Amino acid sequence: MAGATDHRTVLDHLDHLRAGHARNAQAEVAVQVVAGQRVLVVGLGASGRAAAALLGRLGALPAVTDDHLLADLDADTAGAMGRPEVVAPSDALAAVAEFDLVVCSPGIPRAHALLAAAVGCGVEVISELELAARHASTPLIAVTGTNGKSTTVTLLAAILRAAGRRVFVGGNLGDPLSNAVAGKGSQDDDRWDCCVVETSSFQLEWVDEFHPRAAAILNLSPDHLDRHGTFEAYRDAKLRIFARMGPDDHAVLNRDESWWRKYAAGIGAPLSTFGSSASAPAGQGAVYDPAARQLRATDGRVVTLGRGAWPRAPYDFANLAAAAELARRIGVGWDAVEEAVASFSGLEHRLRLVATVDGVEFWNDSKATNIGATIASLEALSGAVVLLVGGVAKGASFEALARAVGDHGRVKLVAAFGEAAGGISEALGSVAAVETASGLDGAFALAVERARPGDAVLLAPACASFDEFSGYAERGRAFEALVAARSG
Repeated sequence: MAGATDHRTVLDHLDHLRAGHARNAQAEVAVQVVAGQRVLVVGLGASGRAAAALLGRLGALPAVTDDHLLADLDADTAGAMGRPEVVAPSDALAAVAEFDLVVCSPGIPRAHALLAAAVGCGVEVISELELAARHASTPLIAVTGTNGKSTTVTLLAAILRAAGRRVFVGGNLGDPLSNAVAGKGSQDDDRWDCCVVETSSFQLEWVDEFHPRAAAILNLSPDHLDRHGTFEAYRDAKLRIFARMGPDDHAVLNRDESWWRKYAAGIGAPLSTFGSSASAPAGQGAVYDPAARQLRATDGRVVTLGRGAWPRAPYDFANLAAAAELARRIGVGWDAVEEAVASFSGLEHRLRLVATVDGVEFWNDSKATNIGATIASLEALSGAVVLLVGGVAKGASFEALARAVGDHGRVKLVAAFGEAAGGISEALGSVAAVETASGLDGAFALAVERARPGDAVLLAPACASFDEFSGYAERGRAFEALVAARSG
């Protein structure tokens, strides 16, 4: 009976997600944007600017506000948005009840006073992703998860293009979806067969009618707890990707994840899975085997991968299997998978060998911004490792990383840096030698001093970068510059 109770609880939980979150409880009917409506856009990052431009094209009367960027709003940027009304944050807060809808950028936390005020007076709050999806005429394919989203989305787009599909790629990666709906942005063709969108928990926590035709959750591990508060809240935001899907859609889950069966029964769409060969029940979708460098389909088709640089790590194979399974479920054959993989080399700052200097390998995985990603990166290297970890912690405990370092057994040094250095040292000091530095430069110097020929120096920070850099990409470039200076 306990199992039956747990099953009913899960179904109820997903029904709750479908019904909409309590944050919009007072907005009984979802607001559709029509000409003449006043819509407030909160946040002037890329997605906020795209939302304002789309609203203008829809005939709405957009206003924009931002706690920090209004002073930097120049004429060209305002013109690209259609010259919306610009409202100071204090004025927006005082007048929020006068708007028909609020659209928030993903960087705006749910607890922000302006969003809370909107919810409190019954004004619906949605994300830019939700705004664009409500007005999209092109089928959406959505991917979320803790790690691997960008790689999977990029590879899926390559597979679809190899099959002759015209594909917009964006969302949390690159162009906001609003650019596709508005027919503008950095991708030239505005006549799309489908839109492949990477979706983050920040975007999904403010969706209600978002309805992809196919969607996948790649994996889940604690991340962004500084924003969501608990893993459960983070997980619930991710699960909203499936909330509006039905029998004509298709959901894909990772069967190597312990949680997938718990939530599978509550998903309203047909379901398939992907996973490693060790965990593959018959007929359960794509199977990957890193040792054999093979990907197998349910129908027995096998793709044998060459010995190139990609895929390298087990999680690369998992991302490939997810992309292939999504493609298969929308009618794309595996010939396109083979063609796309043959020319795919992975993305920047994802476990890439920068150089070998004096017998020491230097690996850049700056995109490993959470503990799960760092563990996966570490497990992909079998030799002795000097590990660079640090930046701004995101609320998760470093205990799991400590266990992984201990299990690996060949971490010669953990060079901890940035704001999180003290916490990392405390958590990992019992399983490995740890030295601390104020920034990446100092950690790199510690690593170089300790590394010997045959070792690997791995940048896999497990943290955000904003104490020292504008983002993971700048941090990765800084690491590569340090390697170049040493090899030059």
